[in-house]
Amino acid sequence: MGMFEGKTAIVMGASTPGGMGAATARRLRREGARVVVSGLGEQPLQELAQEIDGLAFEANITSKQANVDLVNFTLENYGQIDLAVNHVGLATRGPIAQETEEHLQLMTEVNYFGTYWFIRAVADVMEEGGAIVTTSSLVAYDVSTGMSAYACAKAAAERFVEAAAVEYRQKRLRINSIIPSINDTAMLRKGIEQRGNDFDEFVGLYKELTPLGRISTPEDIAGMVCLMLHPEFFETGQHIHCSGGNSLLGQPRRLVTQDLN
Repeated sequence: MGMFEGKTAIVMGASTPGGMGAATARRLRREGARVVVSGLGEQPLQELAQEIDGLAFEANITSKQANVDLVNFTLENYGQIDLAVNHVGLATRGPIAQETEEHLQLMTEVNYFGTYWFIRAVADVMEEGGAIVTTSSLVAYDVSTGMSAYACAKAAAERFVEAAAVEYRQKRLRINSIIPSINDTAMLRKGIEQRGNDFDEFVGLYKELTPLGRISTPEDIAGMVCLMLHPEFFETGQHIHCSGGNSLLGQPRRLVTQDLN
């Protein structure tokens, strides 16, 4: 029997093949949970839901109502929500001197507002003693050139996690965030391409600063998320690193200070 047998989980940000959301959804299902996957992209969501014998509901995390609709859909089909995970993230670069209102708003809507609406919608109806994990970023602590909007939005989301942990304390909810460093996903590869860097060279710089000798995979993150969702994880309002130790040594200085073209 899996550790989440009889539990119902929502995984937001599960529409990207090979991403952290899809890996987490698969791991939760292997551990016995009934899983609703969500995000943007109806076809990949439906394919993943079919693979794991779950359900799919397309929702834009930046919409307050869409998050409520996702929660209602889950309750209508499974009757309860015990676990919830948010893996949505969007990181595009822009130097402060050239920052636009549109880009700043986009980074904030996805990485902060979305986290806020998702956690609130879930926590309002979640079973007592339930658990929520949302995804932060090492960039919130070790910012690099051109990432100020993303870093600030992720840092704000972490402060909200702390506030939510306190405000929902009567339900004994465990609300925490996980902090990956770079993770081998499509989002990472796109970001490296935008920087004009070679993937292997870029990753190699991080490996040198990671005591466990490699960058994390989506499956690594999924495993840590499941540990954080387990009832024996006796914490709330905390931010847990999952970086193979890269959080100890930080990002490569050459990349952190790399000028934007």
